[in-house]
Amino acid sequence: MDTLCAIFGRTVSMKEYSVILSVPWCNEINGSPKQEMIYDFWRMVWQENCFSIVMLTKLVEVGRMKCCKYWPDDTELYGDIKITLLKAETLAEYTVRTFAMERRGYPAKHEVCQFHLTSWPEHSVPYHATGLLAFLRRVKTSTPPDAGPVVVHCRLVHPSSLACDSMGAGRTGCYIVLDVMLDMAECEGVVDIYNCVKTLCSRRINMIQTEVSGSAEMVLKGPC
Repeated sequence: MDTLCAIFGRTVSMKEYSVILSVPWCNEINGSPKQEMIYDFWRMVWQENCFSIVMLTKLVEVGRMKCCKYWPDDTELYGDIKITLLKAETLAEYTVRTFAMERRGYPAKHEVCQFHLTSWPEHSVPYHATGLLAFLRRVKTSTPPDAGPVVVHCRLVHPSSLACDSMGAGRTGCYIVLDVMLDMAECEGVVDIYNCVKTLCSRRINMIQTEVSGSAEMVLKGPC
């Protein structure tokens, strides 16, 4: 399963330590789409035939907006793309929203699922492995094998903040490490967290922070 994350206006696809540069949609480090970039975001989802969108932040955390609401509660037009909410399933640690996606001039509809993790604590790491692993497995089992890459994003970057955690890099990086390592464990029976993290960090500084990489290791060593 390929994974897309935004890095300085480039979309990066990582599978088994390979990185492919693709289409731009966001000019932040692993950030969510800005208000003026929502159309570009959905256009990327259409163009890449993405089925799954993984959102790793709440809209507001500790009284600050962390992500603009780029999806509708009913139906919304973003340029020539129409997004309709079909259903929403709210669970204790995450919400799954299913959308129908239509584009003017194209006869086919495209179904998209947004997996919205709401339990990641601000400026910290998940307290237990169980919820994050269940969330990741839900994404993996729900994504059709012929679908395009999975889109992973965190939050907007606040220029006034210099803290790496505020850039949202840690959550996205941690998720990608877990995704790759679970695939590696299934295929090879072993995991190589160090080299996976090293590869990610070589592609983007601050992609993984110390406490978050430790969280990934804790999750992988925890009960599955």
